Amino acid sequence: MSDHTRYQDDIGAYLLGALDDGERREFERHLAGCPECQEEVERLRTAADALPGSVEQLEPPPGLKARLMAEVHRDSNVVALPARRRPTRLVAVAAVLLLGLVIGFGVAQLGGDETRTVTATVAKAMPRAGGTLEIAGDSATLELHGMPDLGAARVYQVWLQHGDRLVPARTFEVGRDGRGEAELRDVGGAKGVFVTREARGGAQVPSEDPIVSVPL
Repeated sequence: MSDHTRYQDDIGAYLLGALDDGERREFERHLAGCPECQEEVERLRTAADALPGSVEQLEPPPGLKARLMAEVHRDSNVVALPARRRPTRLVAVAAVLLLGLVIGFGVAQLGGDETRTVTATVAKAMPRAGGTLEIAGDSATLELHGMPDLGAARVYQVWLQHGDRLVPARTFEVGRDGRGEAELRDVGGAKGVFVTREARGGAQVPSEDPIVSVPL
């Protein structure tokens, strides 16, 4: 293991205050002359400092920390390390993993509501067509592929089902490759998302049964 790699492994422990005084001073001497470590410290410090105040703290799944530490100790028995550095190496590895865990949980929360993807059901008359609806909170993106070009006179129209009613949302077209997408809002209370083919300009009432259906 090179000197730089050894110090790089200490970044997580340094940020979490897990180095003793001597190790901290030794690391900071290296840090003063190493732009690569400086960049990594700043990157992790920004994330670690920002998360506690900007997102709701989440409790990791039960037993995750114990499993993590067990894995660290298991790996330490496989990799031969100098005896003097072994405790610090364990702390450093665990610190980096735990810091990454905290950042990962926080980033998930920064994204707001949970994102989920629902597969669209397409009419049998279009065997090559398909698509998905990606939902994030009250917004969603409908992405379709393999859809026929409707020409200049018609467009695809998206409808949201509220109760027993289909409410017009928006129209869209597809490219030559048969791909198209529609950004949707206020889908949080909808029971489904549907697509029909309508005259250009759209309609207030569907003129046909839906050719694309996404029940919610």
